[in-house]
Amino acid sequence: MSHSSPLGGAISTKAEDFTNVKEDEYRSVEEIECKPWTKAMFRLYGCLLIAYFCGCLNGYDGSLMGGLNAMSSYQDYFHMTKAGSTTGFIFALYNIGSIAAVPFTGPTNDYLGRRAGMFTGAVIIIIGTCLQAPATSRSMFMGGRFILGFGVSFCSVSAPTYVSEISHPKWRGTQTGIYNCMWWGGAIVASWTIYGCSKLSSGYSFRIPIWGQLVSSVIVACGVWFLPESPRWLIARGRPEQARAMLARYHGEGSEMHPIVLLQMNEMLHSIKLDASDKSWWDYRELVNTHSARRRLICVLGMACFGQLSGNSVTGYYLPVMVEQAGITSESTQLLINSLSPMACFVAALLGARMTDKIGRRPLLLYSIVFCSVCFAIITGTSKLGESGNSGAAYTTIVFIFVFGVVFSFGWTPLQSMYIVETLTTSTRAKGTAVGNLASAVASTIIQYASGPAFKDIGYYFYIFFVFWDLFEFVFMYFLFPETKERTLEELDEVFEARNPVTKSLEKCGTNAVLNATGTENRMVA
Repeated sequence: MSHSSPLGGAISTKAEDFTNVKEDEYRSVEEIECKPWTKAMFRLYGCLLIAYFCGCLNGYDGSLMGGLNAMSSYQDYFHMTKAGSTTGFIFALYNIGSIAAVPFTGPTNDYLGRRAGMFTGAVIIIIGTCLQAPATSRSMFMGGRFILGFGVSFCSVSAPTYVSEISHPKWRGTQTGIYNCMWWGGAIVASWTIYGCSKLSSGYSFRIPIWGQLVSSVIVACGVWFLPESPRWLIARGRPEQARAMLARYHGEGSEMHPIVLLQMNEMLHSIKLDASDKSWWDYRELVNTHSARRRLICVLGMACFGQLSGNSVTGYYLPVMVEQAGITSESTQLLINSLSPMACFVAALLGARMTDKIGRRPLLLYSIVFCSVCFAIITGTSKLGESGNSGAAYTTIVFIFVFGVVFSFGWTPLQSMYIVETLTTSTRAKGTAVGNLASAVASTIIQYASGPAFKDIGYYFYIFFVFWDLFEFVFMYFLFPETKERTLEELDEVFEARNPVTKSLEKCGTNAVLNATGTENRMVA
């Protein structure tokens, strides 16, 4: 077996060493016995940990700006208010920077590799932090936020792509899901840093949490070059032997003949094209040129937009404002609640990540979004009662803000990045993720910019929008989002090529799916 290289040559896959495997001996991922606590797996966990720090970056900013917005030292220095168009614009600048970076993120990952993408993003974030933290004017602060968003866009494409491509297929849901759970890890650090700094009398107190953004970015920038490159990127660039060695070391307990290594190599060599659109930085046609591609893109855009418009962006950036409108006006209490919420959400997100491989992606998304709609309905009513001085209603509002965060974190946080990268092919994963990030950033920019004036003008009535929007999301996902659990990334081709991907995805994955992914009847790579 050989494959054409990007330069027109042939890449040998050592066919003389390949052996035939009988069809009834060829097993799916679920049928291959693997253990999660071996030396090879701990090596893999170490690699994943570095990439997880990219997830911390986004979460840190989400909690950082919400907390800063409640600090009087920040408001006094930059002459800001808690709600309004200027506040919304400063929040949105982060996403505007992300949008500006989209044309560069996909090609960087496709040409230079997933590690280079993470490194580029981390370096840009360091530059943005060094501009934002010592800012002496509002414009300087805003410039730093734009650069931060520009850098995070690279990490938001590279890291989830890398994590999904190196994760062990037996536990891909859990390992990939934890990446986005680290959003809450960053949020916890930011919120407690802000809470502690709010006790300082110095006018410099609001700057210390901003400098904290350097921690994750420095770890990523320094640690990324100690990681192996993605095996799928290596095969796409014509380096299958390096991919085989990586899989053997991190998935196969050091053996190139391990069944999980053979399975993945067979499927990748068959599915990954060396002359695909990822070799042309300008070519995005593969995202829309087939029925399968368009169904994948629907999932990408749907997940990207819904992940920002379900109410989570509001509870993240404007939590102190929501608490104030519920009747709790103490700055210290607002910041304490802002610090406690991420801790509960982080635990829920980790549990949800484990459940992705147990109960599946669709059930988590569907059931949780209905519950989120119910939460917003209750929050609307209790906020109205709390405004008139009803302390019981005010505390009920706080409880359900917490409940919303926990439910959304359990059902959605692990899947926001995971589901997007799972539904894309290797050749479109970087560019498709970049397009997803563009849609996510646009949706987030709109909701963040609109939320400031909305809270100022109509207050808690703004929550009614999310009651009905979340129900619309349920209907959309029920009919258009297929299940992706218990299949390798390559085996998902069969799902999206089906006339009805949702129906196909609910069928049990067996040997036929594996054979289709390899494009062979009896001929296997060994």
